[in-house]
Amino acid sequence: MKLPKIKISALKQVVTKPKVKRRTLLISLILIVSFSSALIIRMAPANYGFYLNEFDPYFDYYATNFIVNNAEKYGLGVVLSDNPNINYFLWHDYMTWYPEGRDVAATSQGGLHFAGAILFLLFKDFFGINISLYDFLVLFPVFFGALTVFAIFLLTRRIAGTTAGLLASLIVAFSPPLIQRGNLGWFKSEPFALFLTVLSAYFFLTIFSPKVKKAGLVWRAIASGILLGYASASWGGVQYFNGVMGLVFLIAPFLDVDLKRVIYSGSIFIASDLIVASAFPRPGPGIILSSGLVLLAGLAFAMMGLYVKSVTEPKNHRKALIISLVAFALLGLFVVSTGLIPSISGRYLTAIFPFQRTADPLVESVAEHQTSAGVYFFTSFWILIFLGVFGAFMMLKKKTIFSAYALILGITSLYVASSFSRLMVYASIAFSILAGIGFSELSFSLLKPVAPITKRKIKAYALRPEVKVFSAIFIIALLASANYYWLPQYDAPVSIVISGLQYDPGFAVPDWLEALTWIRENTPENAVIIAWWDYGYWITVMGNRTSLADNATINSTRIQEIGRLFLSNETEAKGIIKELVGDRPAYIAVLFSATRYQNLVLIGGISPYLLNLGGDEGKINWFAAIPRLNVSQFVDDNGLPTEYFWNSTILGKMFPMDYDKTSSDNYKTQLGIPANFPAQIGNYTIKYQDSGSLLKLSFASSFNSYAQVLIYQVIEQS
Repeated sequence: MKLPKIKISALKQVVTKPKVKRRTLLISLILIVSFSSALIIRMAPANYGFYLNEFDPYFDYYATNFIVNNAEKYGLGVVLSDNPNINYFLWHDYMTWYPEGRDVAATSQGGLHFAGAILFLLFKDFFGINISLYDFLVLFPVFFGALTVFAIFLLTRRIAGTTAGLLASLIVAFSPPLIQRGNLGWFKSEPFALFLTVLSAYFFLTIFSPKVKKAGLVWRAIASGILLGYASASWGGVQYFNGVMGLVFLIAPFLDVDLKRVIYSGSIFIASDLIVASAFPRPGPGIILSSGLVLLAGLAFAMMGLYVKSVTEPKNHRKALIISLVAFALLGLFVVSTGLIPSISGRYLTAIFPFQRTADPLVESVAEHQTSAGVYFFTSFWILIFLGVFGAFMMLKKKTIFSAYALILGITSLYVASSFSRLMVYASIAFSILAGIGFSELSFSLLKPVAPITKRKIKAYALRPEVKVFSAIFIIALLASANYYWLPQYDAPVSIVISGLQYDPGFAVPDWLEALTWIRENTPENAVIIAWWDYGYWITVMGNRTSLADNATINSTRIQEIGRLFLSNETEAKGIIKELVGDRPAYIAVLFSATRYQNLVLIGGISPYLLNLGGDEGKINWFAAIPRLNVSQFVDDNGLPTEYFWNSTILGKMFPMDYDKTSSDNYKTQLGIPANFPAQIGNYTIKYQDSGSLLKLSFASSFNSYAQVLIYQVIEQS
């Protein structure tokens, strides 16, 4: 049987060639390039191994695993169960903060944990993707960090057009702070929460498009509020963006904007935001009287502004609004002074008032809480700073709700980011928007015709809008490739790969991985591991043993006690350990960092070690400052341990180095090091090798490079 012939002409009538505009194609390609670049850059730490990064992500994995395991066993109805062993919201974990444990839901980023669990189950059970939860969460921040390029494109396009949006997406892809806090393994709050926050801002600003009808206004306001509320449940830092939105409402009466639309949509947005955030134990209903109060105050002033405008002449609006704002501010100060509003937590207070950090050494000791140096701004943003300033100037001239959002975000983010280095991610979002706007305006000015031209030339010019886009993208891509400051963030190993050293040696340091394996396989299941709080999550999750303190810093008194223990003599240490651990088997883990002069044999045929200060020996000042001890007794002006520390403290004796100043100076002379150079050199010596004292060495890692983890068993606790 012969098949009928089909004429090509008939086939062409059925199948039509899709029509895609060159501009649309170019925009799509640029966004794909931005997304791909962001993805590749954030995947780079895989060169060192496939691990979770830093410390907090290990607990976030631990909590997410709790949700997944119970959901797979008992179904999603576990959230309604009254059993604390399966219901996340009732779970009290006793593997951390021994002996009292931790109320996980009240002290954790529940939104992040549920997002990780739900998306994992969706990919595993619905799409049939065979991947472990650990590997999924290692990849989680990479994809959400890369997806943010699309969200920032939508937001910036809403503010200043497509060209600015494309530039912003490229800037986000190559931003050093965003890479540093969103690369492979960073299953922490920022990548996911920032994606939700930027998307929330986009939906919020679309409300003010004249094309959006009332029904569209409602769902956009709800969507924006839900996204921001869930972001607040995923990262406490999102409360800053509540403040930004509150300031937008506050300034709205001074702008040429429909205040009725602002108040109507703002009410829906705020209600959605606060309801979703309050549904989680953290931040809980308390958010209403913290950042939620800024939102409500801004909305209240918008209502006041609407009334003021309705009862005054147009020519008197500005004067009347200024008087109203002053009165409103004085009323706010009065309410605050009465104590009706709960005090702000220390972490948020130090972001607003940086000098407060000196009042709490625990806050000051955290690297991500340090003040951002001016050089960090330049190395992170470089020429984008100047483009951002130009973009801010252009926005200042426009006086729209869109420009108000961009300016408020830019100004406040610079202030807050200068307080906490961790909050440089705020400035990265602001700079991406403002620099994108600045470069867009600059490129438009350069390409704009300066003399009268014929209709034909005008038409030719109008048919080539992609020329502006392409030129701007080409130059910003050139800037991104020339700005080599993102490279260290690109090619940086995760913390556990370098054993948590305070510097990157440039190669893997497996000592903590060795130690955690030993803890898991060789210590009693009921053992309590004493270590500085940095390593608490690693011990609980990777070592599968109970820790005394961890990065949540829930109990500052406990951290003070550990610091005091390390700097006590053996007699004092016995009592502190008994108080902390009771009768449970106990071990103490420390990280020691030193460089061995491998090819040089000196006194007594022993190769000496140079103290590096990259491990716990570099944190002695905080061990002393947090419990309010005399820091100068334990470290000198150069940050080096004193002889009192080496000879009289339990930590000094746990470090495997035999130090005295005379021998160290002799080594310096033989090595050609100036005597006044701040360095300490000594011989490798284990001091607790038998069971005749308080401690006995149970494990020492390989010490193949610059670090060694030593674990001592507590022999006598009475």
